[in-house]
Amino acid sequence: MAVQNVPSPKIELLGVSKTFATPQGTVPALAETSLQIATNEIVCIVGPSGCGKSTLLNLVAGFIAPSAGAVLVDDAAVAGPGAERAVVFQQDSVFPWLTVEQNLAYGPVARKVPAAEVSQIVERLLSLVGLAEYRDLYPLQLSGGMKKRVDLARAYANKPAILLMDEPFGALDVLTREEMQIELLRLWQEEALTILFVTHDIEEALFIGDRVVVLTPRPARVAADVTVSLDRELDPRRKTSASFQTLRQQLMDILSQKNVEPAA
Repeated sequence: MAVQNVPSPKIELLGVSKTFATPQGTVPALAETSLQIATNEIVCIVGPSGCGKSTLLNLVAGFIAPSAGAVLVDDAAVAGPGAERAVVFQQDSVFPWLTVEQNLAYGPVARKVPAAEVSQIVERLLSLVGLAEYRDLYPLQLSGGMKKRVDLARAYANKPAILLMDEPFGALDVLTREEMQIELLRLWQEEALTILFVTHDIEEALFIGDRVVVLTPRPARVAADVTVSLDRELDPRRKTSASFQTLRQQLMDILSQKNVEPAA
């Protein structure tokens, strides 16, 4: 019988725990958490406030090290931040002293990409995120949604293999938030990469993700890992479908349990 080669996960957490030392003593944030994320998969992380969602993302980013266990990217242990992992935070990270075009060019120029290639990267991304006519504007002249588009385009400009997003649309109003959810999926369809997306919004997680991972209260463990078998149409109205709402209620039921048990 032929042996099938199963590809290794792009991201893997193996029994990861993380504790923080505080003046009040040791605080456990993450406990014996294991998780696999495939190449070009979008996995959304939800859970109670303060449960350790951002801690998990920061471990994958390499900003902090696990207290126990291992975090792997392409089968190699994460030892710190790396160019293959781009991070988008809730706060805008655009440079206010640079124009939109200069912000997009910053990463490739820093990586010493040839000028002609930098120009091609910038032109393509300006077109993809609909900012070509705003290329000479500064962030102060942009709306919140436009600045977040610059954030996304800047992340893509560095050609990462992994995009780590920590509640990136949390500060936006409802309509702009939905526009950015569609923008992210449209970019991902154009140029797929592996995305780990932290959010407190269940509907956002179901709209964006291939899977939704629910964490328990702190110290966080995986309470549920739900595959989202829903239509990927880029239309926020699909959030009102019966199948979408049924899955939303299932996740709400898990989160509303007073004592959420780790998944077996």
